[in-house]
Amino acid sequence: MSTLEHNKWLNDVIFEIEQAGKSMEAPIWADGAIPLAHHTLLYIAKGDGDLIINGHVSKMERDSLHVLALGTTVQFRLLSGAHAELYWVAFDWFRLTEKSDAGRAYKREISFPLQGKLRVGGSQFKRSFYLLASEADGERFTKKKGLLRQQYLYDLIDGLLRHAELSLPNEMKDRLRMTIDYMNNHYREEIRVNKLAELAQLHPSYYSQVFKQSMNKTPVSYLTHLRINKAKEMLLMTDKPVNDIAADVGYGDEFYFSRRFKETSGYSPTIYTKKIDLNIISLSSPYTDHLFTLGLRPCAAQMHRFMPLVTRELVLPKHATDTWNISRQAFSDMKPDLIICKDNVLPKAKAHINDIAPIVPFPWASKDIFTHLLDIAELVGRKQAAHNWMESYERKAERVRKKVHASIGSATIAICVVRKNDLRMYGARNIGHVFYRSLQLACPDRIRKAQEPHPIGTGFNWLSIAPDEIKHYESDYLFMAFETELDRRRGMELIRSNASWKEHPAVKSNRLYFLDWDKWIVYAPYVINQQLEEIERLLCK
Repeated sequence: MSTLEHNKWLNDVIFEIEQAGKSMEAPIWADGAIPLAHHTLLYIAKGDGDLIINGHVSKMERDSLHVLALGTTVQFRLLSGAHAELYWVAFDWFRLTEKSDAGRAYKREISFPLQGKLRVGGSQFKRSFYLLASEADGERFTKKKGLLRQQYLYDLIDGLLRHAELSLPNEMKDRLRMTIDYMNNHYREEIRVNKLAELAQLHPSYYSQVFKQSMNKTPVSYLTHLRINKAKEMLLMTDKPVNDIAADVGYGDEFYFSRRFKETSGYSPTIYTKKIDLNIISLSSPYTDHLFTLGLRPCAAQMHRFMPLVTRELVLPKHATDTWNISRQAFSDMKPDLIICKDNVLPKAKAHINDIAPIVPFPWASKDIFTHLLDIAELVGRKQAAHNWMESYERKAERVRKKVHASIGSATIAICVVRKNDLRMYGARNIGHVFYRSLQLACPDRIRKAQEPHPIGTGFNWLSIAPDEIKHYESDYLFMAFETELDRRRGMELIRSNASWKEHPAVKSNRLYFLDWDKWIVYAPYVINQQLEEIERLLCK
C-alpha cells in the first residue's frame, strides 16, 4: 500500500483493543474450534510445530507475521519440548461515518486491508507487540491506559501498511488468476470489483489489496488498461472506426473512450495509428530477428547470439510452458507501445502482461519465414523493407544454388538432429530451409512424401525415427546437429557402432557434416543468410 493510500485508510479510524498477550505455549483462543471474534495480529517469534488456519496446515515459521480475519479458526500443534514465543493482539476498528457539532458516529468494520501471512520479518515490529503484551499482561485493557495502547497498535498497523506485503500461497494466486482470466474474457462487459471479489471468494477490500500487491495496480486500473490495449490491437490490425472499437472494448461513449485512451497512453487513438516510432518488445527471438532485418531496434527482446543487436535482453524461457521469472514491473518500466510474440507464447503473455501493452501474436508453425517477415512488416509499416530483403536474399540464394549444383550435381541431402532421446529427420523448415528451399537440393523419399500434403515450409517440420530406421533415409550427404554434449556423444556412438548407421552411404563415403545446433535451429532472416554462406563453404570446396 502506498504512503498516500495507507494515510487515507488511517484517517478517521479508531481502534479498540480487546486482548494482547505473550505466551510460551498455544493460547487458549487458538483451539481450532472457536472462530475469532476480533481482528487478530499474530507474531511467531520462535517455535517448532504446525500452524493450522481454517483447517490448512503449515509449518510454523520463525519471525513470521499473520493477520487473522474475523471468523478464522486457529490451532497450534507445538512439538514436544520445543520452545515457543508467541505474541498477539486482538482488536476491533471503527470508521467515522457521521460528524457534527453534536458528536461523532462510528461504524465497526468487519474487513481489514491486510490478511494472511505477510512477507516481512516480524522482528521489526516485535517492540510494539512486546509493549502491548506487557501493558495488558494478557487481560482486557483498562480505560486508564487506553490511549497509550491505542497508539502502540496504531504505530504497529501503520508500519504494517507501509512495509508489509502478502506472501501469497498457491491457492490465493489461483483465485487472482481466476479473476484475471475473467477480465480477459469479459472485458467488453460491465465488471465491478464486487463481482471479481465474489469470484475470488474474498472480501472486496481485501481482494483489491491482494490484487494490487500482486499486479502493481488496482483491479479497476487493470481492466482499464486491458480495454485500451485491446483497442490498440484493433487500431493496428483492423480498419474499424474509433466508435466501433470503443463499443467493442466496453465503452458506449466514444468521447469517454478517447479521454480514457489519452489518459492511459498519453495520446489519442488517431495519433496511435500514425506513430512511426513505436516502442516494441519482442518475446520471441525469431521475431526479434525479423524486426532487426527490417531496420528496427526493439526496446527489449528475447534474442539469439548470432544477431548484432544492442538492446535490453529479456531472459525468457525457451519453451512456452516454462515459468517466467521476469517481473511485470520490468515490462511496465519499458513503457512499450506494442508487444509481439509467437502464438504459442500468447497464453503466458496474456496471463502475465496483458494490461501493459497490446500483444500481437504471429502464427509460428502454420506460416513460413517469408510470411512471418511480411506480416510483421505490415504491422510496423516496413513492407518495402521486407520486399527489398526478400529480393536480395533470393538473388544471393540463386548464386549459391548454381554454385552448389555445379559442385555436387543432383546429390541428395539428409538432415538428422539428435535431441534428448529422439532422432529427428528434418524437412524444408528450420534447419532444412536453406538446403531444401533456398538451394533446392533433393531430400530422402520419405521426407518428400511427408512434405507433400503441406504448403512448403509449413505444417511439416520433422519425423521421429528409431536408430535403425536411418537406413530408410539414404542420401549422398548427411548433416547432423546435437542440442547438448550428451546428444553429441549419443550420436557419435551410433555412427561408430550401429550397423545401419555404419552402412549409410554418406557415412561410408565420408560425406558427414556437423552443424551448430544453436545457429541452425534459428528460423529467421538474419541467420539464414549466415546458414547459406556456411553451406556454400562446405559444399563448394
